[in-house]
Amino acid sequence: MDEVKISGTDDVTIILDRPRAINSLSGEMLGAIGEAVKGSPRSIDLSGAGERGYCSGADIRELRSLVLKDPEAAGDWLDGEYDVDAAIAEVHSGTAHLHGISMGGGLGLALRLKRVEARDDLVLAMPETGIGLWPDVGACFELSRAPRLVGRHIAMTGAFIDAASALWAGLVDEVVDADGEPVDVDPVACQLARDAVWIQECYDTDDPVEVCRRLADRPEPAARKTAEHIATRCPLSVAVALAAVVRAESASGLGEVLETDRALGRSFMRNSDFCEGVRAQLVDKDRNPHWSHESVADVPARQVEGMFDPS
Repeated sequence: MDEVKISGTDDVTIILDRPRAINSLSGEMLGAIGEAVKGSPRSIDLSGAGERGYCSGADIRELRSLVLKDPEAAGDWLDGEYDVDAAIAEVHSGTAHLHGISMGGGLGLALRLKRVEARDDLVLAMPETGIGLWPDVGACFELSRAPRLVGRHIAMTGAFIDAASALWAGLVDEVVDADGEPVDVDPVACQLARDAVWIQECYDTDDPVEVCRRLADRPEPAARKTAEHIATRCPLSVAVALAAVVRAESASGLGEVLETDRALGRSFMRNSDFCEGVRAQLVDKDRNPHWSHESVADVPARQVEGMFDPS
């Protein structure tokens, strides 16, 4: 298909080629990628066309349209995405090339490969809490293994991080320039590493309300600003994001995290927050979502637990 270029059978090259949408992943694109990898190729080389970025994530407009017609069909759409992520994880060799905007579902593909290269203009995020979702596509597996609880921070806030921070957090393996040449980066000097002291102290709890309280009480302006930022995200999503990363910290592997994502996907497709979040951000663009809860403190713990069991 035109929006993803695939070549090779044993050594597969995949180029996401929908640059006007920053290569957002449609169901058709995911289907084509799934077909390319189901034959258990020897290696995969993955990249995205266009200067703006590697991939802005899944096509959430398409997913929202499905939800409005049939939430169960939307759950099937997500299952198909996670199937592709799982299949790529089985490939023994491969490299993902990230540049510019690299988010959400695109990371679900890239992080499954054995090596992830990031260009020095990287802007990486799992921004789902801003649209009424949580960090899915197995990303909680990597986030749960990031140092000093920064994965919890990234999951709850949807924070954008640069190449050096992504390297320090273990989300990429190397930073390169526009010509593909290695860039000498000191990851310990990155912003995320510098913020890690207050991040670790604030996020060392499985209670999202307590996280927000600790952030608001910190002397660091960045911590207090983070508390204000979390207050703009979907409260249910924030609570579930923390719970999902905490669960992933004790998961046996990626497969277990993806199974959790399947359950959460069904739950979120039946919840009004996702459609409302996409409406506010991408449809009406009023940036004024009306979430199902006023604040994280209003989200019942039993509802968070119930999201992990949609039966």
